[in-house]
Amino acid sequence: MSQINEDLIRTVFNEMVKYKPSLAKMVTGEDEDEEVSDYRVLADLVIRNFPWPIGVELRRLFSGSMRQPDRMRLDQIFKTIERSMQFLSFVMLSQLVKEISDKYLAIPESFSRDFKDRFLVLSMGNYTWLIRSLGNIFSDQKKEWFMPEMADSLDGKFYNALDFWIPERNEIGHYQINLTQEEIEKRCVEYEEKLTFILQKISFLAKYKLVSVKDIKVIKSKVQKASFHHVIDLLNSSDSDFRARELDEPAYTESHSVLLMKSMKSLEEYLNLSPLIIDTSTEILDTKEKFDIKKDIFMYSKFRNDHLMYLGTEVTEKCDLRSLKNYEILLMEFRFLLKAITGSDQTN
Repeated sequence: MSQINEDLIRTVFNEMVKYKPSLAKMVTGEDEDEEVSDYRVLADLVIRNFPWPIGVELRRLFSGSMRQPDRMRLDQIFKTIERSMQFLSFVMLSQLVKEISDKYLAIPESFSRDFKDRFLVLSMGNYTWLIRSLGNIFSDQKKEWFMPEMADSLDGKFYNALDFWIPERNEIGHYQINLTQEEIEKRCVEYEEKLTFILQKISFLAKYKLVSVKDIKVIKSKVQKASFHHVIDLLNSSDSDFRARELDEPAYTESHSVLLMKSMKSLEEYLNLSPLIIDTSTEILDTKEKFDIKKDIFMYSKFRNDHLMYLGTEVTEKCDLRSLKNYEILLMEFRFLLKAITGSDQTN
C-alpha cells in the first residue's frame, strides 16, 4: 500500500480503538508498545469494523489497483466519502422518523417543506443538507441520538468538512473540468487528508453492528411462553460472505429488515434502517421477472413515478427491484417516512 494509504489506515484505526478497545488486542504482540508494521492487518480491521456500505468502498480504495494517485483513485475517494455521507444521513433520518412516530420530536416547517424536493432524488449536496439539518434539529430540541457519540462529532468543523465536497464533486466528480496529471496527484493527497478527517469523526460506528434479519420463527409449547428465534446476518465483514447469528428473544423485531444494533447479545436496542437500506440476499429467483435482481446490500437513491430505486454496494449495474417479494412493504414504509416528515405520502 502507498504511504498515503498507510497514514489514512493508521489514523482511522487509532480513532476506532478509542470506541472499541478490543481492536487493539488484535494487532499487539508481546510488546504492546510495538507499532504494527503490516498495514494490511490494520486495513482489514478498518474495513470490517465499518458498516458494509462504507467498508466495501474502503476495500476498493485500499486495493492494489488504487495505489497510484490517478483519476481512478480520485474517483474512488469521492465514492467513499459519498457513501459514508449517505449511510450517516440514512441512520439519522431513520431515527428522525422513529422519534416523530413516538411523538418525541417536532419537525420545523422549513425542514418539512424542503425535504420532499431534496429527498426524491439524492445527491451529495442533499446528504450534506440532511446531516446538517438533522444535527441541528436534534441539538435544538436536546434529543439524544441512538448513537450518543454523534453529539460530539456533529459540529461546525464536521459540517464544513462535508460542505467542501459539494462543489468539488459537481465539477471534478462529474468531469466538468479537465485536470492535468499533476493536479490529479495533488488532489489525491489533499482529498485523502479530508476523507481521513471525516472517517475519524464517524469511527464510532465501529461500536455498532449492522445486521440483516433473515428469518423469524415462533417457538411455543404448551408449558412455555412464546419466544422468537431470529436468524440474522452481521453486515460488517471483509467480504460479502456475511456471518449468520441466531438469537432467541421474548419479543420480535421486523422481518427482512436491516438494523443497526448496539449489541449482538440482544435485540432490545436497535434502529431499523429499512426501507432506506435493504438486503436482497434471501430473495429466491423463482420467476423470470426476478432474474434481474442481484443479491446485495442496496441503498435508496431516488423515488420516481411510484418507483423506489436503489444502488447496490457491490453490484455496480442498475437493478430493478420491483419484483422483490417485499417490494410493496418497502413502498408502504417509504410512504410512511414521507408522511411522517412532510404530512403527505404524495410526491407532487
